[in-house]
Amino acid sequence: MLWIKRNLFLAVGGLIAVLLLAGGIYYFIGAQQRSKSIEEELEQNKAELNRLQGQTPYPSQSNIEIAKKEAEKLRTAVNQLHRFFTPVQAEKVTGIEFRRYLDRTLAELQESARNAKTALPSAGYAFSFETQKPKTSYSDGTFPVVPQQVAEVRALTRVLFDAHVDPLINVRRARVSKDDDESSANSDYLALKIETNALTGTISTPYELTFGCLSSELAAVLEGLAASPHGFIVKAIQVEPTIESGTNSPAMNQLGAGGQPPGRRPGVGGQPVAQRPQQGVAPAGAAARPGSTDRPVFLLKERRLKVTLLIYAIKAVK
Repeated sequence: MLWIKRNLFLAVGGLIAVLLLAGGIYYFIGAQQRSKSIEEELEQNKAELNRLQGQTPYPSQSNIEIAKKEAEKLRTAVNQLHRFFTPVQAEKVTGIEFRRYLDRTLAELQESARNAKTALPSAGYAFSFETQKPKTSYSDGTFPVVPQQVAEVRALTRVLFDAHVDPLINVRRARVSKDDDESSANSDYLALKIETNALTGTISTPYELTFGCLSSELAAVLEGLAASPHGFIVKAIQVEPTIESGTNSPAMNQLGAGGQPPGRRPGVGGQPVAQRPQQGVAPAGAAARPGSTDRPVFLLKERRLKVTLLIYAIKAVK
């Protein structure tokens, strides 16, 4: 202690020197570790560069420009596809507001059916929403999925009405809410469920439409679905002939399928083909002679069809 008191300046200087030396050693060790880490990263970057240089095609400036052009083409194609997968706009409503929205939509669809002369299964047909139609309060899972289904059913049935199908036999959709699960209206629902594809970022909602039509009207339905901007994809189609009553009546003997007069060239809309008149039959405009040869013989008469379409409404995940 006496020595420290006599040599205080020297002792303090020595302590400071020791601290500086310890700090220098610590800094040197840290810098050495950082230098080693940087060297390892540099080696990894060299290896990655060698890998890229060995690839085919080589990432030269010209190849990079080609890649940029291809990426631009891909973006353009994606933007064009977006035009055909626009979600159907549905009102964001809940509770009593949804009830008003549903009532308005059903009234509009029934009016459209009358204008298109499309027969419905019943006077107050609910287009698969029989369970929700009388309610004013709704269970879990109803919103916002059921209002979206209402909008999509409206868009799909409008395609049918524009094609003048007759009759509309049934519309079915997926169960989405507790009300749907507990419903006894089984004819309104499909066994299929709404599917979400995480890879493509899309939601697929299934619908089944069953209706009667002629082949020309079925073609108009498929054309309407193809031209729709709402991503309606026909997954399956079932077509079977229907049995009509009164097909052997005198009126049907004088008219072809679809109520068209005989003698026209074959085509869509149920136009029949009549056999050429035999010799001795009066030409068109002349007085018809009595006899069996005056009646045309039909070679083709179109029958009405019963069609069932399985359609998926595909839209992007929000």
